[in-house]
Amino acid sequence: MASGTRRRPPTTTLIAVITFIGGIGAGLAFPILPALGLQLGIPGYLIGLILSANRIARLGFNLVAGHFFARLGARLALSGALMIETLGMLIFSFAQSTGHPAAWLFIGRFVYGIGMAFLLVGAQAAVLAGTERCNRGRRTAGVRIALSSAVPGGMVLGGVVADIYSDTIAFLVAAAISLAGAILAAALLPSLRRPEPGEDNAAAEPFGYRALLRTPKRTKLIAAWIFNFFVFLTVQGALISTLVLLVQDRGFVLFGMNAQGTSSLVMAMVIAASALSASAAGRVIDKVPTRAAPLIPSLVGLAVGFALLAEAHGLPLLILGAAVTGVFSNSISVPMLALLGDATTERQHGPAAAVFQWCGDVGGTIGPTAGIELALHVGLQPLYLGLAALALLAILAALWLLRHEQAEAVAG
Repeated sequence: MASGTRRRPPTTTLIAVITFIGGIGAGLAFPILPALGLQLGIPGYLIGLILSANRIARLGFNLVAGHFFARLGARLALSGALMIETLGMLIFSFAQSTGHPAAWLFIGRFVYGIGMAFLLVGAQAAVLAGTERCNRGRRTAGVRIALSSAVPGGMVLGGVVADIYSDTIAFLVAAAISLAGAILAAALLPSLRRPEPGEDNAAAEPFGYRALLRTPKRTKLIAAWIFNFFVFLTVQGALISTLVLLVQDRGFVLFGMNAQGTSSLVMAMVIAASALSASAAGRVIDKVPTRAAPLIPSLVGLAVGFALLAEAHGLPLLILGAAVTGVFSNSISVPMLALLGDATTERQHGPAAAVFQWCGDVGGTIGPTAGIELALHVGLQPLYLGLAALALLAILAALWLLRHEQAEAVAG
């Protein structure tokens, strides 16, 4: 490489494709594992623990993934992530022929969670490395769309393959898809850029987690991390986990299906609306001078969506509320991921994205538990109205961030 040249960043389209491939397995296992567990005689509480092993692993390995991405780069981080996912799927298949299926299913789910940690952190860090301030919004939106659509796509694929063939075949198909993604990442993604002559200062730039908290732009980082926690706590956590209770409590029926089927369709609407809105959100935030500006209308819209669900006693209002919450959730996540890139240098992208994902996973862990407990003890309507109030309260933080960005722009 000639002096003064720089590594060409990975294309965001390629990163989105690899992210989608890697996320398919997460969705594929979800509709299979509960039924498979019961078929194998595994108690219900252990099935729940097996399903949660993915999140447990991600909480433990997100920060590790950020550190490794900063040192290894996109090629090794993402191809390694997909190889770990492949191993997890093979363990799922092996578990069915052992005398201790619960233990092996837990191990497989945990191993897969490690791979997901490296994939999610690596994909978000890699797309930040391939963008600039003027295009970061719409390009990060592509990865958010891939993340939003991979899980439901995997759920459909897993259900169809398991129904036509078998659970084992479904797991092997997922393993083959992950392996293909690993080969694609290894062949097409760039390796870690080596410092050029005269770049000693850049190469020596601190990139660890302590360095992030000392950076002059740490206020933006902390804001991005907190808002990602908020989205996962409310939408990805409390809302998604209680939709089935809402459908069951109010007797909603779509296409003659029971509460589980109807709630699954409503969840799909939330996810679809979220994915569709990401592209528009990305284009909007690239045209406005501050990343915080879109947060305020998005938080108002999210509060409206929760309020509609609280008052939904008919299907039209239920569908409208689900669509509105889905639309405005990604209108918060995309600006905050872009803000993360604005506030960090290339060597800091991995650690910053790792904390971003870790905060989301913490919110996604607390949200379902708190949401279900509140729904059972205080009721669904107070729960959703409380979520609406929380969204409106978050506007104060958005206003504070907006003033901070404006003051920084004036000072700069």
